[in-house]
Amino acid sequence: MTRGWMYLDGWAGRASYLVEVVGETPKRWRIKALTKVRLPGRERFLLPGETALVPRYAVRFTEQPPGTSW
Repeated sequence: MTRGWMYLDGWAGRASYLVEVVGETPKRWRIKALTKVRLPGRERFLLPGETALVPRYAVRFTEQPPGTSW
């Protein structure tokens, strides 16, 4: 299981969420939410511990998202 950042572009800008990759298919990653994650669609959220399939291009394996300083 690997941690990565999932990026979503929306009308309010780009959002990044810390997720854990727990599986894969040829075109998607199965992720587990580590925080509350907003998914595309109307009022669609993942709570911590829930899983979902997301496109591979939405997940990046970097230390932290660009433009953030902790």
